[in-house]
Amino acid sequence: MLIYLILPVAAIVPGVFLCRERFKNAGKAIYCIFAGAGLFAVAALRYAVGHDYILYANWFNSARLLSVNELAFWSREKGFLIPVKILADMSADYQIMFILIALVITAGVMLLIYKNSSAPWVSVAAFLASGLFFNSLNFMRQFIAAVIIAFALRYIAKKRFFRYAGLVLFASAFHFSALIMLPFYFVFKLKLNLPVLGITLVGSAAVYIFVTPLMNFVTNFFYTAYDTVTNVEAASGLSPVYTIAFALFFLAAFLLRKMLMRRNNHANTLLFSMYFAVFFSLLGTVHGIIARLSLLFIIAPVLILSADIYMILRELIRLTFKDSIKKARICVLVVSLFFFCLSGAYYGYLLAVKYNGVVPYQTIFAGPSPPEVQS
Repeated sequence: MLIYLILPVAAIVPGVFLCRERFKNAGKAIYCIFAGAGLFAVAALRYAVGHDYILYANWFNSARLLSVNELAFWSREKGFLIPVKILADMSADYQIMFILIALVITAGVMLLIYKNSSAPWVSVAAFLASGLFFNSLNFMRQFIAAVIIAFALRYIAKKRFFRYAGLVLFASAFHFSALIMLPFYFVFKLKLNLPVLGITLVGSAAVYIFVTPLMNFVTNFFYTAYDTVTNVEAASGLSPVYTIAFALFFLAAFLLRKMLMRRNNHANTLLFSMYFAVFFSLLGTVHGIIARLSLLFIIAPVLILSADIYMILRELIRLTFKDSIKKARICVLVVSLFFFCLSGAYYGYLLAVKYNGVVPYQTIFAGPSPPEVQS
């Protein structure tokens, strides 16, 4: 438990110091390396943490025993299987797979933050408080795909369809669900204003009303493993708390959209992406498995817009109290504490419900014995 309480403090305190304007890119780079190293260590050295830990360990052992020809007919995505097979042929210890996955995810997240975030420490805090870090310990193939999608989104505003599509196809090599992002290239090119939001909300409401018949159609003809009667993830819904938290973030970003768009050329794409993260999370309150799709949309908005929103609020406060630096600093501190208390409460909720089985935390050095895995 203690590690999850230390992480936010370790993310915020050094960041406030290193990510100052006077340190420029050097401080930003040092912070991203420092934060990335910490997150990597926590993810790479975990032992039986996360619901999918044993599942992935089983896959590793299976890959070790299968020939290359047999591997070709396995239904798992080849972008994941090929590196796993190479690692399995090098070592019988499946922990090496978790180390590689942690490296890929952490490097991708921190690179995204370094290149796009105006306040990296806010982005890392948001990564933790939103539960995305917890998700990275579970839906590992899909999380890798989602990180790739996060980089692809920037090509929408640049009108580079083939680069966007190429990255989406690359992401699908790690998780097939990434293919759903292809048509969103055209959706995200719309300007998200009040009329467009109204039309989108009406369409979303219609889908929500008929989500069960649509889910039955999909599971009957495509994803038969997720039968809405026998599969728990498909038959039941998730808590609405996650949807409410994401919706509040989207609402704050939407209200500040004009200022966000002045700061960030890709803000419209990120806002749209956040909207659909909320949408799929909402559908997940009926059929939990659908909420997995929100992961493909949510990474870039949370990591980038959280920092932009913080910087906008800070600047607004400074302009309001431009005649008194002391008052401005006090107000910035108060607003910061308010938002961190709010996000901290959500973070505490995730810990309390043992979100995705990531609590309690233990390392490979403290585990009693290797978990039972199938060969």
